[in-house]
Formats: sequence, structure tokens, C-alpha cells
Amino acid sequence: MRRRALLGAGGWLAAAVLTTLACIWAVSLIGTDMAGQAVRIMPLDEVERVLATSSAAPPAAPPAATGPQAVTGAFSYAEGAVTAACEEGRALLLSWTPAPGYGVEEVERGPAATASVVFESDDRTAVISLTCPAGKPVAALRSAAEPDED
Repeated sequence: MRRRALLGAGGWLAAAVLTTLACIWAVSLIGTDMAGQAVRIMPLDEVERVLATSSAAPPAAPPAATGPQAVTGAFSYAEGAVTAACEEGRALLLSWTPAPGYGVEEVERGPAATASVVFESDDRTAVISLTCPAGKPVAALRSAAEPDED
């Protein structure tokens, strides 16, 4: 009986040690990503600085459109970039990327006679509208300053 009690206590002790080691190892992973590299939280001013220096160019290759007869086009403006497709005379937004300092306010993706995206910053609003008058995407930009809220 004494031997059974010692084995039980030893097993419990081994399980407790293994659990403790596993917890210590798991806690040591906090602060590293899955590849084992340290993760650093960036302050807001550093994030804004990085975003201000990055480019807002459209994707290098526009994504494939939905159908075999679709025609695509990429358009880039100071406020942001869009990639669109035309199929059967209807516009479809494939992708949209706001420029640094802008965010996406509203998207009418289509397919429709007119697809559009609204990019907005603290002081400007830009609407990019896309149509397909001759089977090819055509973009129009309407940009305006935000009214002061005084």
C-alpha cells in the first residue's frame, strides 16, 4: 500500500512539474510571433509616419475579373487607387486602397451601371465613380474639402 501511495504522489508531482514547465514555455511565447521573432507595438506617431511615407499605388497586377469577357482597368489618384472591371456593360469594383491619411467611407461595389468608393480624410472627401460606357472601365474623381465644424 505504501508503494502505491508513493507512486501516486510521484505521478502527481511529475504531472505538476510538466504542467508548470508547459505554462512557463507558453508565457515565454507571448511577445513573439509564430516564427519566433519579437513583436513590437508601434506608437501612433510612428504608425502615422510610416503610413505617410508609404505609397498608395494600385496592385501590380489587377485581379482577374469574374467572366471571360471582362475588361479591367486600374486608376490611381492622390486620394487612393481602385481596380475595376466591366462585364456586359456593368462596372464592378475589384479592389480599392485609400492613400495614407484617408479611409474608406462607403463602397458601392457593383456590378451596376455605376460603381463607386468614397475615400475620406480629416479635411477632404473624394468619390471615385466607375462606369463602362464602351465596355472599358472609366473613372471619374470628385473631390471636395470638408466643411469646418465651428
